[in-house]
Formats: sequence, structure tokens, C-alpha cells
Amino acid sequence: MKKTLLTLLSDQVVPSALFISSLAEVGDDVFVVTTQKMKDKGKINDLEESLGRKWKIREIVVQNEDSVSELSSHLDTIRWIEYDTAFIDLTLGTKIMSLAVHSYFRRFDELYTRPRVSFFYQPAGKNCIKRIDADDAVDPRLLSLDEYLSACGITAINRQEACIAAAETTSAIMLEYPERWGTAGKLFRKLRNARKPKLSSDKSISLREGEMPQIVLQDSAEWSPTAEELHLMQDFCSAAHFDIGSITKKQIEYLSGGWLEEWFYHKALQTMPELGREQIALSLHIKTRAGLENELDVALINHRNAFRYAECKTSLESDQSGASFLVDTLYKQAAIRRNFGLTSSPIIVTIDKIKRNNALSRAQDLDLKIIHHDIIYDEDALKLELAACLK
Repeated sequence: MKKTLLTLLSDQVVPSALFISSLAEVGDDVFVVTTQKMKDKGKINDLEESLGRKWKIREIVVQNEDSVSELSSHLDTIRWIEYDTAFIDLTLGTKIMSLAVHSYFRRFDELYTRPRVSFFYQPAGKNCIKRIDADDAVDPRLLSLDEYLSACGITAINRQEACIAAAETTSAIMLEYPERWGTAGKLFRKLRNARKPKLSSDKSISLREGEMPQIVLQDSAEWSPTAEELHLMQDFCSAAHFDIGSITKKQIEYLSGGWLEEWFYHKALQTMPELGREQIALSLHIKTRAGLENELDVALINHRNAFRYAECKTSLESDQSGASFLVDTLYKQAAIRRNFGLTSSPIIVTIDKIKRNNALSRAQDLDLKIIHHDIIYDEDALKLELAACLK
């Protein structure tokens, strides 16, 4: 039985990727109806990348998205009667394009014996592929994180392949951080951001007294931790089960804040144990089609094919000036969100206490979630918030 699939394509590519990957089989002919503008923006290429180039996309490109006659003329060039069945996805495109495609293919059941046409639509936020001409629906397959990002025109450059410390160690650090390790964390941030020594992945440094290398900060000032500061750093290092005589770049990054990313990563997996390695990533470096690079501390695709990502900050205050950059962080995440499609939802995770109601109100206005001190240290509130943010 020869089958074809046709989908309309616009700025949002994910629904088309879900439709094809859920209903197409190898060997099926796949058609895309789109505009020249969308093709020039690389949307067809994004779709092929997301599908792993398993299907050769046959393009039907119109110049005028509001011209029913132009679209019909393009459709007339295909011998649809050669197919036994045709699955038509009307989710994307303009209303005129959807109506024109529906009107064009509806006549096949009325006038011809083949193909047998079925129309589909994906309601926003429902994660289902609903058959328009019947009461049933298809559950779409779960996209991998890379497939989702490719559909958004984003390339995953690299990610942290494994956690630096055990989950139990990270949880223990979280419990004691505000009272015991906050100052040590700031000291490790100074070390991580220092101009000298230049930390590299294949070298380590000693935190033992008299063995520490010369430290030059970004402002060219030399810095030597006091005896009290050094003992704090050593204790924090030991609490993480690292060797104070040979601490690596990755371990310094962990102690300066990476532990919070790993904590949230573990909490995400506890909240959604069904997630596989293909659906979640830690410290994910990405690049947009325009060449802009960014890092997502934790990113995942949940069981509803919705994208969630978190920025984890042990503090939202500048170590140098003490100024709060909560609002800047909110707007930064709102701007990044535009790259990830309609189902994306950013989360800010911080140990800080958020006292300003205007900041929380602004986050709500921007549809951003903040998991802060009062939630983190309330077990019941944390479970509810994680479920609300991630699922």
C-alpha cells in the first residue's frame, strides 16, 4: 500500500516533525506546503534535520500565502491518485492555506476511489494528533532533546556527560549551603573566574597551604585567600569528596555553583523518572542558526513533548558590586525563550530569598518560574513546584 503524508509548515516546525515521525514509515512520500519566506528562513532544512533525514522532503512552495488558486495549481502537479492513502496535517500554515488544502483533498473521497484521505490536527498544548474526520487520536512519539532543538534551528554543540559528584553528596551540600558553604562558594567563584592560573581540563591545582599557585583576578589584582578563607575552601572541597591537594577545573566549577545544576538535574529525574538520556541534558551548549551560542544549565523534553530549561544561580547578586541582577536574568530568559517554540518554559533556580513582590510579579507576567530559597527548603512546596514547572 502506497502512502503519502503532507504537512503545512510555518515558523513552528515541531508539530510537523511530530506528525511525520509519528505517522510516516520508511519509504513513504512526504510533502511540505510552505511559503518562500519560510523556506528562506531554513524551516524545511530544520524539519529534515529533526527527522534525521530519514525522508526526502518534497517541497510545495507558494509565493503568495493568501492565494488559493496558486496553492491549488501547485497541488495539481502531483499525481495524488497514485497513492492508496494520504495523511494530511492542517496544524500549521495560515488559515487560508489550511482551508485551501482541506478543500482540495476533501474532493478525493467524493470524486475518486483513491487516495483515501485522512485529515489531522494538533491542538495547542494537548500533545495529540487528532483525526478531524473521526473521533480517534494518535499519541505522538516522544521527541529526543536533539530532535526538538533541530526543529527550532538549534544545534547542540556539547553537554556534560556525567555528574561531577554523587547525588547524595549534592543533596547534602544543598541542605547546608546557606548556613555553611555560601562564603566558600563565592571564594571558588573568584578562583574559577581568575585570569591566572589559567585552568585547563587536564591539569589540577593544590589548595594546601603554601602550595596554592599565584592567583590574579580579572582586574589584574593579586589575591591570596586568608587562612580562614583557605580553610573554608578546603572544608567545602572535602565535603564534596574531592582531593584538596589536586582539584580539577571541573571540580572548581562544581564548587562555584555547578552543584546547583546537578541538584536540579537529579530533582528533574526524580520528578519524571520516565525521562531517558535522550530527553534531558546537563550544561548544554547550543548554537542558533544565526551563530549565537548559549548554555542551558539543565534542558529537557517532558512526556508531553514540551521543552523545559533552567538557569541555576546560587546567588542573584553580583560578587563585586552586590547589585541584584534578578530582573536582567528574567529578561534574558524571556529573550532566549523565543528560540524554543511555543511549548518552551524557562525556570530560574536560586538559593536566594526572593523578597521583592514586584520581581515575582514580573516573572509571572513573563511566564517564568522561579524556584527560590523558601520553596527549595520546604519539601512539600518543592514537590508541587517541580511538578508544576516540569510536567
